[in-house]
Amino acid sequence: MREAEPSDRRFIAGIFQSHWLLFILVGALLILAGVVAFTVPAVSSIAPSELLGLVLAFVGIVQIVQSGKMQGEALFAWHLALGLLAALGGVLLYLDPFPGIVTITALMAMVFALHGLTQIAFALKVRQLNGWHWFVVSGCIALIVAGLLMMKLPYDHTFTPASVGAVSLLFAGWAYVAVALASRKARSP
Repeated sequence: MREAEPSDRRFIAGIFQSHWLLFILVGALLILAGVVAFTVPAVSSIAPSELLGLVLAFVGIVQIVQSGKMQGEALFAWHLALGLLAALGGVLLYLDPFPGIVTITALMAMVFALHGLTQIAFALKVRQLNGWHWFVVSGCIALIVAGLLMMKLPYDHTFTPASVGAVSLLFAGWAYVAVALASRKARSP
């Protein structure tokens, strides 16, 4: 991503202020997706990787649709990229088209690593917003999750790759909510 001009930064801040409720809804969706990815494998027989794939695909589709509501090149491109990444990663996790070539855990790690790098790049672009650091935290958490997934930790029925990925979804959701609430407060007199 190129460095944002001051006018771009003001424009992005204005979008967050005028669409704060939309960003809260996206954040709430990500938090809900994280809760589902964390709890469902522990209480059901659904394969954790399939569940995480479905959750990521759903979140990705919602972000792609939401990107159409974003005004401005930077916000549109960021939401579209995150949506495409999540949707494609989710479909690949669910279908597991590369058995034996790329393990499902490595694929999950790549999705979270790219998501983390994208979150950090966006945070640097919107650093004038109150709460922008939550996008950095979310990106760093996603990178840590990617690293943990690559370590191939011993998993069991309650501690799965999906539950590790859920932590990243929870932080990503919180980043949206925190920045949207801070933007709303900055807008109110």
